[in-house]
Amino acid sequence: MRNEDPTVQALRAWGYAQANRYALSRADRSVHVLDKARDFAPGTMERALRDLVGRDGISRRRFMGQRCGVDAMHVLPTWAVDPIRSTNDADRPHDNAEIAVDQGIPDNLRWVESALVAMERQNLLRAMVLRTEYTVSASQAVKARMVAEAYGGALSVWQYRRELQRGLDWLGGRIAA
Repeated sequence: MRNEDPTVQALRAWGYAQANRYALSRADRSVHVLDKARDFAPGTMERALRDLVGRDGISRRRFMGQRCGVDAMHVLPTWAVDPIRSTNDADRPHDNAEIAVDQGIPDNLRWVESALVAMERQNLLRAMVLRTEYTVSASQAVKARMVAEAYGGALSVWQYRRELQRGLDWLGGRIAA
């Protein structure tokens, strides 16, 4: 491994953290949806019936039969009982959108972000060049075009490299100070 400037190392680490800052909340795609559904499925008829015990309303009808005062009536028939009112909250099957969660920037790299913000106040183009250089994976010609479009002017590859070097020098001076 080559001996690199600590400023460049920090910028590379910051750029990697910035580019991978947002993670998807449901990123576990290794398990298929049907495999998860099998865990919740009853499996056998006996297990399904065992899970449904107490859900057919007989305990409610037995309770109401004991309260009605007729000794011969232990369980009320279904026609004699009002249905339990409920709202229909059923919805068509759909996948919820994945949500991007901001993981933030590691604490040891926050100084890079604050230094770039300070640089933006003095020289916006130089800060844009540094941000683009370390967060975008493309050739410097493409990066120069991206900065030129965002900045609203013309920027050659030579000018891009010069602003990049001046930005690195500015950050190196900030670290030394």
